[in-house]
Amino acid sequence: MKKLPERLVDLLKEVKLTEASSTWDCHGTPVILHKALEKIAVHKGITFDDMRVIEGAVKEKYAVISVRGHYKDATEESIGEASPYNNKNSYPYAMAEKRAKDRVILKLLELSGDVYSQEEAEEFKLAQSLKELDPDMRRNIEKWRKGFKYCDSEIALDEAIEQWKRWSDKHVQNSDISQYVEEVYEARKMELNL
Repeated sequence: MKKLPERLVDLLKEVKLTEASSTWDCHGTPVILHKALEKIAVHKGITFDDMRVIEGAVKEKYAVISVRGHYKDATEESIGEASPYNNKNSYPYAMAEKRAKDRVILKLLELSGDVYSQEEAEEFKLAQSLKELDPDMRRNIEKWRKGFKYCDSEIALDEAIEQWKRWSDKHVQNSDISQYVEEVYEARKMELNL
């Protein structure tokens, strides 16, 4: 992992958090937990205006939210978006708000681009779950996931998911990864209109 900016290391110490408990490496990208960013924001006195919903629909599970935040003399604004294409949970408004706020906090603390929030992408969450697995298991899951991207029919998808289930029954006890795989499967079916 790239070295964390000293400024972030100092901020984590100020709120009595450690680098190991609050950040992780996602293929060379430093990622910080949402709850750590929230603690830092409260500690530093970052305030937010009321959020503004730009667009959204609960039934279709998407939301786009704008958030403006203030720290000392600085003001920053950002957008958070959540939809079935970039969010696997059932609460798009909450996820869009978290993403927007995290981006604003990182901008206000001048850390944007050096560190990313865990809420930025589902891939970061998967990377955290994978990190907890044995290295051989991680490699097998990555191979499966890469191959799965190229499934182009319902039969291929069904075969891939069955392969996953047989393998995971023997080796994986991590529900986050199992849930992720099921969601990837459903999303791929939607993409292929199956």
